[in-house]
Amino acid sequence: MLTGGRAAPSDPRIGVDTLLAAVPSETPPSVTAPPQLRALLRVCGGGVLSVAEAAAHLNLPVSVVRILVGDLVAAGRLRTHAGSFTDPSLDLLKEVLDGLRDL
Repeated sequence: MLTGGRAAPSDPRIGVDTLLAAVPSETPPSVTAPPQLRALLRVCGGGVLSVAEAAAHLNLPVSVVRILVGDLVAAGRLRTHAGSFTDPSLDLLKEVLDGLRDL
């Protein structure tokens, strides 16, 4: 429902490691905008986050956040920066798992 039936973002380059930053704006998001879009702008307004981090903050699937990010980029409300890799290395995945275990 949040994605309007879409299964993929409008820009296929938006990945889990894509970095997001809110574009400063004088106008707040429309009151008719879904709360998840407003929340995504809010969490990205505090600094740079990856799509995966934003999804975790919003408690939404990454696939949904990728689509919402595409909508906000098209509207000029978010900027994206390419992540540093296309597939995570085994070492990175091990570090993430170790970090999660430490929690």
